Amino acid sequence: MMLAGTITAQEPPASREEELARAQSEKAAKVAAPVITRDEELFRRYVSKPLGSFFTPKVGWTVRLGGLMSGSGFGLGPLYSRPDLLGEKLDFKFSLAGSLNQYWAASTLLSLPHLAGDRLRADFYARHSDANSIDYYGSGPNSRKEDRTNYRQEDSSFDGRFSWRPDRRKTSLGFYGGFLGVNVGPGTSGDGPSSEKVFTASQAPGIHQQTSFVRYGPYIEYNNLDKPGDPHRGGNYEARFLLFDDVNVNRYAFRRFDGWTEQYIPFFNEKRVIALHASTNLTWTKPGQLVPFYLQPTLGDSHDLRGYARFRYRDNNSVALSGEYRWEVMPGFDMALFLDAGKVFPKASDLSLNNLRYSGGFGFRFKTRDAVVMRVDTGFSREGFSIWFKFSDVYSRDLFRYLF
Repeated sequence: MMLAGTITAQEPPASREEELARAQSEKAAKVAAPVITRDEELFRRYVSKPLGSFFTPKVGWTVRLGGLMSGSGFGLGPLYSRPDLLGEKLDFKFSLAGSLNQYWAASTLLSLPHLAGDRLRADFYARHSDANSIDYYGSGPNSRKEDRTNYRQEDSSFDGRFSWRPDRRKTSLGFYGGFLGVNVGPGTSGDGPSSEKVFTASQAPGIHQQTSFVRYGPYIEYNNLDKPGDPHRGGNYEARFLLFDDVNVNRYAFRRFDGWTEQYIPFFNEKRVIALHASTNLTWTKPGQLVPFYLQPTLGDSHDLRGYARFRYRDNNSVALSGEYRWEVMPGFDMALFLDAGKVFPKASDLSLNNLRYSGGFGFRFKTRDAVVMRVDTGFSREGFSIWFKFSDVYSRDLFRYLF
């Protein structure tokens, strides 16, 4: 009797490389997929994606919220964006916004962002704005809250900016030039007198005599922020030096340096962030020339001295420091604690950190996945408190600010 059987060929032993590859595959198969909580899924589906598409569309029309000068009230208007012209070599934007307080502004941008293999960029701007009740307390660090007045300011500007990006990404070196026409008149707010009825021309240079300027000069920027609309890590450092030539009355020519820094330090898996900011504005004049009061640096805004009234302090020079501790409460909603410090002073040579004004407070941030769409900050100071509603991150900054 014969027994039937099967002869099986023995597999050769696996090599060391094959054993490592098999072990890695088995380990990868055991790794669980990331767990998305119900809140995160609801935020992604019903908040982040719709708001992100609505407020920051790639192409076409959308609604622009905010964008006007502090004190305007709720600003609203259309924004048209076409970054896809000429095969994405030409970017065109147009924006118009107004408020119930009768502030309004219109801006146009024409940009060539990808010249010379992304190393060169050219931007051309035109803007007109009208703000009918800007607060003015007088110039200098000792201005009084009781001296609050207001004035109207209309600006028309035409500017160009040419930049070279040696690394194609983070660093920009460039030159800025343009025309600025300013008209200042009586304020329309009923909360206080018009500025020209309280302050003389020696107290507020330019209040009775406006002029136009040709402004030009170099600038440099280094920006490695992870998300410009809601940074969690990296920094942004900008500096520019501009000459303002008075083309009408030859009395208000000056030079101005603007410096701006931001730094973000994340921890706890980027659910917590320390945000730091410092800035300074310094001016110099030749004998017989003055800085007009309406172009003096100011403090008292949604990113500096938030416990004081808007434009509470102004002078020929300023310095501001700020720090925030931010934490994520839930997807799409952050809270923050902040401390601000700063001062204004008449001479650039007086730059120091002595005799600073301070304010502190707390804030709320409502966000999409990539940007802050609205924030509410409440600041406290020795003069009381202020509440700020804004449609951008606190330190979102471009030294060339336009309505986009």
